[in-house]
Amino acid sequence: MGNQVEENQLGIYPTYEVFYIECILSATESAINSLEEINMILSHSKLLKEFGLKIIDLSENIINQAGIISKYFYPPSNLKIHQLRAEKLRESYQVEDSNILENRTFRNHIEHFDEKLDKFLKNSIIGDVIPPKSLFQSSVEINSITKVFKAFVIEESKLISLNEEIEIIPLMKEINRIHDLSVEFDKAGRLS
Repeated sequence: MGNQVEENQLGIYPTYEVFYIECILSATESAINSLEEINMILSHSKLLKEFGLKIIDLSENIINQAGIISKYFYPPSNLKIHQLRAEKLRESYQVEDSNILENRTFRNHIEHFDEKLDKFLKNSIIGDVIPPKSLFQSSVEINSITKVFKAFVIEESKLISLNEEIEIIPLMKEINRIHDLSVEFDKAGRLS
């Protein structure tokens, strides 16, 4: 059988750990770059005025990358090979079941966005309709009858998409933690 990973083996064959590290590192770097760009836009009023709506796309990228990372630790498949890989990664990255990445709310929002959009637009939109993309300083600017397609609330660092709220900062705290570990693992060439 050589180096083939047996289905009943725990985790990931050591020689192949670097591939998982690289994939996770790629996703964390993309999310971190998006947050840095958001912070840059928010720190300059001229940039905010000119590129403010780009924050929505950058926030969506963070959520997408969090979803990608989440699948490594919490795979959608129940096949043993995927579950063993996830178990090894959760152990190495010290990811507990109460981890924010285990919460499928943000992941499902992205993965099923098309279906949610169908439902969002199915009925007549009654109430305040805002432009497809909007920025708000605070949530108090949004009333209970406002229909939000995509918006970013600056003071709370949250994306509102199809009236669902997703907080960016808690996701980024965990992504940063995983990134730091990935950098260490990458230098070592394997999971510790």
